[in-house]
Amino acid sequence: MGKYKIFIGKGGVGKSTCSSLEAVNSISTASKVFLVSMDPAHNLHDIFTTKLTKKEKKMFDNLYVAEADLPGKSREYIKGIKNTLLNIYHYQQSLNMEKYFSILKYSPGTEEYASLLILEDCYLKKSYDSIIIDTPPTALTLKTLALPQVNINWIKALSEMRVQIIDKKNTVARIRKDHLDKVEDDPVFKRLQNMKTRYEKLNLNLADSSITELILVMNEDELSLSESLLIKNQLDELNFKLSKIVINKACGNNEWKEKISGIFKDVPIVSVPLQKNSIIGEASLKELSHNLSIV
Repeated sequence: MGKYKIFIGKGGVGKSTCSSLEAVNSISTASKVFLVSMDPAHNLHDIFTTKLTKKEKKMFDNLYVAEADLPGKSREYIKGIKNTLLNIYHYQQSLNMEKYFSILKYSPGTEEYASLLILEDCYLKKSYDSIIIDTPPTALTLKTLALPQVNINWIKALSEMRVQIIDKKNTVARIRKDHLDKVEDDPVFKRLQNMKTRYEKLNLNLADSSITELILVMNEDELSLSESLLIKNQLDELNFKLSKIVINKACGNNEWKEKISGIFKDVPIVSVPLQKNSIIGEASLKELSHNLSIV
């Protein structure tokens, strides 16, 4: 079983509920469990009936819960870009570059990179035996999961360009009999290689099912099934495999389970039965958490 369990699926299918049940189910086999929500519209505080922040809060037994600060991570990401650009273009600060930085928060992809930083933080946590991640709806989650591979391809292209730039500089330096630059000593090239190593490690962790379980949550309806198929196809393109499917709010209709198992061959399926009341609080979570176990 993977240490990291990422719950994905269409908005409204019950990812927060199922990730909470998984976290509670894990506390009997792991000495320390962490459940975190990456969804900007957090629901964990309602499920656990307590105020939550980005800081881990102990709930009961050995379970800790947090709701990540996506706007804060966006600001952190923008600040990092700002500092990098100021260091590169420090000689042009007279052009009042601050006014350009003010619009960075509207830049496409900012939310995805902030989500990636949150996801990366989860993989850097060493004190937990099991980490369960509740994600945003499909579009943002899939873009976030794809970002490491996108970044790796960009970095490869940028590295090749940097090598060409250094070669051209050295051609001029030979004519002038100046000092020749070495690619491995170039600060920009080194920064690119460090970034490449970082994204390759994250992508390998995501692709390794012994480390990361990707768990798809769906309901028994055609819209949910259609989007779940879209998710599976896009995960296949990224070379990521589903570890489990959770049919949430299941009505006990065997036709639906057979239909889903026929489409998602070789993927284990578990069901969380439809409840008369909301799944809220310790007692309710503990009572239903066994439904997430594969038998």
